[in-house]
Amino acid sequence: MFKKGDWCKHFKGATLEEKNIYEILEVGVKYSGDASENPIENLVVYKNIFQGKIFAREIQDLVAELPAEKQAQFGQVHRVEKLTEEEIAQVKARLKTLEM
Repeated sequence: MFKKGDWCKHFKGATLEEKNIYEILEVGVKYSGDASENPIENLVVYKNIFQGKIFAREIQDLVAELPAEKQAQFGQVHRVEKLTEEEIAQVKARLKTLEM
């Protein structure tokens, strides 16, 4: 499960550099708004670390298992997965080159 501060990758993209990379900003968010009879719960708020765009989505959508053909194509089991320590190091190195 995700927690605040985790870095994650979306499944689309052949390489890590092609994938959208997100930082989890908040978990367990509840939206009641105009849907007060059926509030949306368990939202995850996350930010694309390269574009700065912020999104919110239900946790079950983020952790949904991909069909077998997409798992084989993209090398991921779930729609969004946590980065490994090695991947985090790669992304941080990429961020540094963009800051220059």
